[in-house]
Amino acid sequence: MIFVTGDIHGDYDSLMDRELNKLKKGDTLLVTGDFGFVWDNSNKEKSNLRKLSKKKYDILFVEGAHENFEKIREYPQTDLYGGKAYKIDRNLFCLKRGEIYTIDGKSVFALGGGLPPYEDEPRECPPSMPTDDELKAAVDKIRQHKRRIDLIVTHEAPASVKRMIDRNATVNDLNIFLDTVMKNTRYGKWYFGALHRDHAVSDSLICVFEEVHKVE
Repeated sequence: MIFVTGDIHGDYDSLMDRELNKLKKGDTLLVTGDFGFVWDNSNKEKSNLRKLSKKKYDILFVEGAHENFEKIREYPQTDLYGGKAYKIDRNLFCLKRGEIYTIDGKSVFALGGGLPPYEDEPRECPPSMPTDDELKAAVDKIRQHKRRIDLIVTHEAPASVKRMIDRNATVNDLNIFLDTVMKNTRYGKWYFGALHRDHAVSDSLICVFEEVHKVE
């Protein structure tokens, strides 16, 4: 089974949630960004990664706005569920931006990245944001799947959805891009986590933070 939860920010205790303790071998946990366990190579971080590697289930995360992007890219790329990912450990992977995976029989489109709530969007593309080439490749992948995706997992939300949840939220280029994806793609569920709240906009558009969702 596939499960989805929100930003963890390197807090190991949050993975001791009673719902997560029910996950078993063969299950997959998807994290909607700001994973935070690949950060400074400290002894605490190494200890946490060892503990994560002993989990029975796979842990897959998309990048958030706050990650050590340079360090993540030091890990080897590997084939995973029909796409490419950075292998952090035995069962721990960072999903590449714009890839489509087949997990538990479901097509999963992953697009990490985002911006902290800057007052003004930076002129140059920071490492936290997908590049134009990554976005173009993402569109191509969706087209190859005939614009039909079972599950979408992103850090940021589509612009219109973000403003629906928080009318004062800052909208960036990635939010606008995701609006286009939303309008031109048929999908089953879409989970995003940047807004740090648990709120179902609809049956298919879900902002997730502390809750754990089972994808039927």
